[in-house]
Amino acid sequence: MKIINVHSASLPALLLPLIFSPALFAADEQTIIVTAAPQTLSELDTPAAVSVVDGEEMRHAAPRVNLSESLGAVPGLQVQNRQNYAQDLQLSIRGFGARSTFGVRGLRLYVDGIPATMPDGQGQTSNIDINSVESIDVLRGPFSALYGNSSGGVINVNTQTGQQPGTIEASSYYGSFGSWRYGLKASGAVGDGTQAGDVDYTVSTSRFSTHGYRDRSGAQKNLANAKLGVRIDDASKLTLLFNSVDIKADDAGGLTEKRMAR
Repeated sequence: MKIINVHSASLPALLLPLIFSPALFAADEQTIIVTAAPQTLSELDTPAAVSVVDGEEMRHAAPRVNLSESLGAVPGLQVQNRQNYAQDLQLSIRGFGARSTFGVRGLRLYVDGIPATMPDGQGQTSNIDINSVESIDVLRGPFSALYGNSSGGVINVNTQTGQQPGTIEASSYYGSFGSWRYGLKASGAVGDGTQAGDVDYTVSTSRFSTHGYRDRSGAQKNLANAKLGVRIDDASKLTLLFNSVDIKADDAGGLTEKRMAR
């Protein structure tokens, strides 16, 4: 005959967290890493209203002075160029920014991922070098809210990255009212960009001058843009950006009734 004795014992409540501590089950845990490869997306496949303007098309048979030369064909984007370089262009996307008397308001401007819009919401396009533009993305509609508050639209400018073989490009433009522009661009790379120590560069500079079609509407603009990239390792790259613009422009002001009658 077997006799089995059963004893019951109560554990303090303070010991329960120790018994069911995650550290006791750490050996049974598994780490799952989810990775996704970047893929290109067509404009027709994205739910956002976005347009992409190629930089080569912008420079083809164009003065390369203002963005109004190539962005006027983008749906929903209106560009007002009054040939007044003291007040810059007036941009509006689906009505946002149309009330601005000068400059760009209500829209977000980015150049190589760096905001070109000041904290008060005002931005200018005079510092964008068309000679070194790779592409311009124009985002319209509610998806522009992803880039910040009070953004009726987004204009994202991507500049060129130097590649092999190295190239040197010179350009010029001559027009009426004493308008002319000289430009020089050099780009290239050392290595294919995949090994540590590989370097790519793009340097562009231009000078524009005009007497203006009205009295006291002349302007001179010196613009320089540089982009230097250094591959640090397989997953890291250092990119240095330099941009400088110097504008001396006269503001002719509004037209009088006598001048309007001419």
